[in-house]
Amino acid sequence: MDIIEFVENPDLIGDNSLSPAQRMALKAVYGLPLSAQELKLFKQTTGLRRYPGREFEEVTFCLGRRSGKSDKLASSLALFEACAREHKLSRGEIGVVMLVSSELRRQSRILFNYILHKLEGSPVLRKLIKNVTSDEISLTNGIVIQVYPCNVARIRGASLVFFCGDETSHWKLEGKDIDVDVLDSARPGLSFPHSKLVKISTPYMMKGEIYNDFKNYYGKPNDEVLVFQGSTELFNPSYPKRKLKKMKRRNPVAYRTEYEAQFRTDLSSMYLLSSIENAINHDRPLELAPRNDVTYTGFIDVAGGGGKDSYAVAIGHLEDGRVIIDVVRSRAPKFNPDEVTAQYSELLKQYGIYSVKGDKFSGDWASNSFKKHSIFYEKSERTKSELYLEAESPFNTGRISIPNKDSLLTQLKSLVRKTRSGGKDSVDADIPEDEANVLAGCVWMILSLQHEKALPISFGISEEVTSYEEELEAEAIAWLMGKEEKPKKKKDKDDIDESEWDVSNMNLAEINRELDKMEEQNGEKRAS
Repeated sequence: MDIIEFVENPDLIGDNSLSPAQRMALKAVYGLPLSAQELKLFKQTTGLRRYPGREFEEVTFCLGRRSGKSDKLASSLALFEACAREHKLSRGEIGVVMLVSSELRRQSRILFNYILHKLEGSPVLRKLIKNVTSDEISLTNGIVIQVYPCNVARIRGASLVFFCGDETSHWKLEGKDIDVDVLDSARPGLSFPHSKLVKISTPYMMKGEIYNDFKNYYGKPNDEVLVFQGSTELFNPSYPKRKLKKMKRRNPVAYRTEYEAQFRTDLSSMYLLSSIENAINHDRPLELAPRNDVTYTGFIDVAGGGGKDSYAVAIGHLEDGRVIIDVVRSRAPKFNPDEVTAQYSELLKQYGIYSVKGDKFSGDWASNSFKKHSIFYEKSERTKSELYLEAESPFNTGRISIPNKDSLLTQLKSLVRKTRSGGKDSVDADIPEDEANVLAGCVWMILSLQHEKALPISFGISEEVTSYEEELEAEAIAWLMGKEEKPKKKKDKDDIDESEWDVSNMNLAEINRELDKMEEQNGEKRAS
């Protein structure tokens, strides 16, 4: 019995509603003979000139929405492998037919119900049902059908006769793409003679398993992976044409992906995965201790404590032409923003930082709050997208070193770059990316300070400031000291108070150390 007989037999699944493209695809998976019309469809959907006419162990479907991916293809293949094929199980061995959906529980329930209803609706197949739980169907032939949301742990160790990934391009866990990890966990278990790995998904970005299969195997004769690509209209001609036209008018770009099964050319990962991995320093602690011979820079992303955003800070410095990110911290909601501001202010002072930049959308609250702790806060003139784009070159050229922090790495890998028609790209993510934001801001500040030309300014400090960093520090010190006139001639530093202090002959590191020393000696905060 072949899969078409199994699907269309009224005593088995009894489904005679397969579209020509769906029928052709099921036959091609097993190398069954195709009609002239089916051969034409095969060439159209695979890009291959010749039909190989043999069974494939690995198959990838890139199809539009409502193409029958779950109902007509995934569930039919799973039931055929579970009920109609001999898999030569050892005595007492359990063979697993596993279908994995997105992380949404409701999606796995839909897939599970397709399979269960087909079994229960068949006068023959219902006799094979031994036991049913919320996500498993045990059969009397030693096969267990399991349907789960994507999770690496549940797959390891299973003896898989069939594995199907449903909507593989959209598998995420806590915002992290996990399609590669899940499929790599499944492959070792596919050890039976007829074991199959099937991936079915509407395409999305040009990355991940589905895109790699399309890039490497679509239209290329090979013995490894058979790849189909087809639109909703081709695989499901019964889908209302008026709905398709309406969706195309509303959003042509999304329509190409969702219904014509084209990968998004306007979306890409902000940073190459290899660039992120190369930037990680695995030999260092999560945070580097402050050093007296280094000038540090800080960047803040303020949050109110009640929404989804975290309150984050990054501290870094320049060393031998590379940006070193010393510290990345964040506080997830819920929290008291005033308390976090106080904590971050103390952290900044440990690194000799008394002036920072941060989120331009934080209003005056941030500057007023940091001012209470003698930290000068200035709004960044760069948007979040611009900061991410500024950090692209340091990542690609290996001029950045970052800690091996899971939350930070997940956020960096989740960033999506969208190309706009006007030429100005935007960057965003579908998860909060506050740590990635402050890292990018810190990188931009450090490199900006490196390239700034001398800027003569006067904030009651007599020396000419020779970089943007010194300009900002000078402004902060003048602001903290409330000076409007040139300071008095410097006395011995140990004998003067803050109101008399002349910083004209001191470098930035000395200034910051003196501020710390006087704060300890006076035992009180400086007046703003």
